[in-house]
Amino acid sequence: MMKKSIKFIGSAFVASICFSVLSGAAIADHHGKAAIEAAVANDARPAEEKARDAGRKPAEVLGFAGVEPGMTVLDINSAGGYYTEILSYAVGSKGKVYAHNGPVYWDFVKADVGKRYDGRLDNVVLLHPDTEAVDLPEGSVDLAIMVLAYHDFYFVHKARAEPQADVESALASYYKALKKGGKLLIIDHVGPKGADAATINKLHRIDPGRVYDEVTAVGFKLAAKSDLLANPEDGPTDSPFSKEMRGKTDRFMQLYMKP
Repeated sequence: MMKKSIKFIGSAFVASICFSVLSGAAIADHHGKAAIEAAVANDARPAEEKARDAGRKPAEVLGFAGVEPGMTVLDINSAGGYYTEILSYAVGSKGKVYAHNGPVYWDFVKADVGKRYDGRLDNVVLLHPDTEAVDLPEGSVDLAIMVLAYHDFYFVHKARAEPQADVESALASYYKALKKGGKLLIIDHVGPKGADAATINKLHRIDPGRVYDEVTAVGFKLAAKSDLLANPEDGPTDSPFSKEMRGKTDRFMQLYMKP
């Protein structure tokens, strides 16, 4: 069995992990871990989503991101809300979750997404702007997550005039919304190295190196990465929607910080 690992970047960041003294440290403390585990186990979660937990490992993922009660979290292109609901329980009544869906995702989910939130999850705010960027108060968000959605910046769709046109402005808006020391977690299907926009659109995968280049270009610093969701049996040009690999793809995890 392949050993999963977490790699931390920089001695100062390691110090913040060891002593848990910095806001939004990358590994949840005992209080945060307990809140995350309770959120994942919450009986109100849909059974079909709980069935996906084995492959998605939400408790480990949110622990890696450093989720704590009372946080404000932005769930970027949250789709149907798998992570939004878990986050809602984890941050609790003193926290807030923005369930964001840009124009492409909103076109897919607008007919059904309200059913999840009607009369429940009072700490969730729905966002569906006309672009991938968000307009939130500067320095108001502790953590932003983007799960299996970054590659869709390059997805050709009628709801967006030009794929990839929004990437820089979107990332800049997430950077602005985050507090100093706030984190951005990105998880996506590993794509072929150096793949261009057309290939990303075709494969629904992306080169982790491209993500790194684009995210750091707006000011983020890579804080940590993990192979928790890696799968060497999946190839970078395989379909992530195949019956064999759906929910089991080779996924990279990158955690960035706003310095």
